[in-house]
Amino acid sequence: MKYGFLGAGNLSSAIIMGLLKAGFRSEDIFVSSPHSAALLSKRLAINNVDEDRLLADCDLIVLAFLPEQLGSIVQQVGSEKFANKLIVSVLGSTSLKELTEFLPTAKIVRVLPNVNAEFNNSLTSVAFGQNLSNEDLKLTKNFLQAFGTIIELAERDFPAFSAIAGSGPAFVALFIKALQEAGIKQGIDSKESLQIALHTIKGSTENILQSGKTADQLVKKVASPGGSTADGVESLEENHFIETVNNAILATINHGRKKFR
Repeated sequence: MKYGFLGAGNLSSAIIMGLLKAGFRSEDIFVSSPHSAALLSKRLAINNVDEDRLLADCDLIVLAFLPEQLGSIVQQVGSEKFANKLIVSVLGSTSLKELTEFLPTAKIVRVLPNVNAEFNNSLTSVAFGQNLSNEDLKLTKNFLQAFGTIIELAERDFPAFSAIAGSGPAFVALFIKALQEAGIKQGIDSKESLQIALHTIKGSTENILQSGKTADQLVKKVASPGGSTADGVESLEENHFIETVNNAILATINHGRKKFR
């Protein structure tokens, strides 16, 4: 089984590193891009090839360039070269319908992974197109699960998923930064403060995952009435913390709607 990436940006790099950590062989991974493929192939010891060879040799093709480049790339390469190929698209807001219009003879899967794929910890949404065999479904799932967990969603839910799971790592990182800086202001060393923030986030996440509790239940467990944590939670609520996060998600979704409608 050979895997080809049309596009060599940050997401391709993260996915490929996740595949390699999962035991995929570097000689089975191909990448093609006019600008960054050579550097990526050298760094990860994978194959740097042109589009024609990638499409001819690979069994599963990942579309990982800018969404607005889809038409020009298909025109340049030729849509007939995608015939009967298993295509996995990570092109943000490009729908299965739009992909099928450009690649009518391909077998198409639309996915939204995130950069946590590098550490085999992406949560990836997936929506399957038409004319996929059971073997195609199996191959796709095995591929996606190599760098994380998959969740099958209706396409109508992709914008919200993208904002939470795709853009979410940046929001979580910003919260980690906020915790770190709060520690620094209280006199804790910067590196130690970061470790405290990171382990707090990690431990809280594992607590919810392994206990089956809801986020609200964990808040109530930690924030005893009249205690110091309750005062902190009250301060966050007074400053509209949840509403602020929701507004960030909406801003992310609305940006995509403005750009691609």
